[in-house]
Amino acid sequence: MKYYKLQDFGNDYLTQTKRVSPVSPAANPRQFPKALFLFLFLLSLFTSNATTIDVHLLADLKPVSVIVSVASGKYVIWADGKQMNDTLAASILEFKLEGDSIVTKTLERKLGTFKHITLNALLPASTLKLKCIQPSTGIRIYDNDLLISVDRDQLQVLNRVDLEKYVAGVVEAEAGTIAEDEFYKVQSILCRTYVLANMNKHATEGFNVCDGVHCQVFRGKTKDPRIFFATNATKDMVVVDNDLKLISTTFCSNCGGQTVNAEDVWGKSTMCLKSVKDTFCTHMPHAYWERRVSVEDWKNYLELKHRFPVNDSATFSTALNASQTGRQVYFSDHNLKIPLKTIRTDFLLKSTFFSVVQSRDSVIFKGRGYGHGVGLCQEGAMNMAKLGYTYPEILNFYYRNIIIVDRSKLDFFKEGEE
Repeated sequence: MKYYKLQDFGNDYLTQTKRVSPVSPAANPRQFPKALFLFLFLLSLFTSNATTIDVHLLADLKPVSVIVSVASGKYVIWADGKQMNDTLAASILEFKLEGDSIVTKTLERKLGTFKHITLNALLPASTLKLKCIQPSTGIRIYDNDLLISVDRDQLQVLNRVDLEKYVAGVVEAEAGTIAEDEFYKVQSILCRTYVLANMNKHATEGFNVCDGVHCQVFRGKTKDPRIFFATNATKDMVVVDNDLKLISTTFCSNCGGQTVNAEDVWGKSTMCLKSVKDTFCTHMPHAYWERRVSVEDWKNYLELKHRFPVNDSATFSTALNASQTGRQVYFSDHNLKIPLKTIRTDFLLKSTFFSVVQSRDSVIFKGRGYGHGVGLCQEGAMNMAKLGYTYPEILNFYYRNIIIVDRSKLDFFKEGEE
């Protein structure tokens, strides 16, 4: 059983130095032969106690026409609860919305008009190619099953997929394919924790999560074997708090050198999401940014929206040169407090961590970081992984008072508390 609580890993303990530990060749997925990867993949399919989830695909697009074909394995088609005579083999199928039904056809002929379509995998490693025609997208590959139905004026396309395959796909979509293996383990645990904590987020709509930023970005099967390896290496691992509840696994691109208390962004305090100083991200690509606006625009904005006393030259001068060396919540002067997140939204700034400097007839927002700043800093975590830190160390650095545990053991721990 894997179970971690690294209480000794405080901010002072983690310094930005290279950590070196012996790594056996077998622990490095880059050195694995392809045949061994295939063996591990197939082994995981037959040894896992799989959890499946329903993911709403193309959630932000409102599709009315899609085409589907088999990428690997074998499928059978169910239409309105009845199995079609032929299994789906090399055919390309089009599913098009017409009224309140789905017209289904191959390139050669029409198969019929139905309300519900299920493309059911007959083999564990079966995958499908999916392309949206209206509106147009590229081809995406999905594991396991597809379910297609009508939702008002669009097709609802669901991917009923094994949890671990979904997690691997999310990791690739959210983190890219150029990070260190240990970072992918971190992201795998966070993605898994998120989806298990939000299984009922779209329950009233008939699925668990969507594939957009509203939940977690998901573009189908991962193409990177290293990501599959990292997901498999952390299989079933989740992050919980001291009450053994799944935590809110928020993260941002770059925190600018200091993460943010959850209550400073969302108004609700969370013990796991407390501000920490972070030197690991300060030399990464999104650590610094600038935005220039005219003094006149800045003056009008403050006066018209926030009733800032811009006609008081002494007071207005503080708005032309305002420093923020540590994370603050408000842009303030005397009794006036303007939420920095409001300024960020109105001026489309990358973060709330910025100072204001006058430059002739302009003001320059000199900012740090990219995103809300709560929880894990992705670029900082990537750098920590590059320096040799392990995934428990990285998670315990960014989240406070957490436990990393096999989800199958959570009931056991909870029973022990009663």
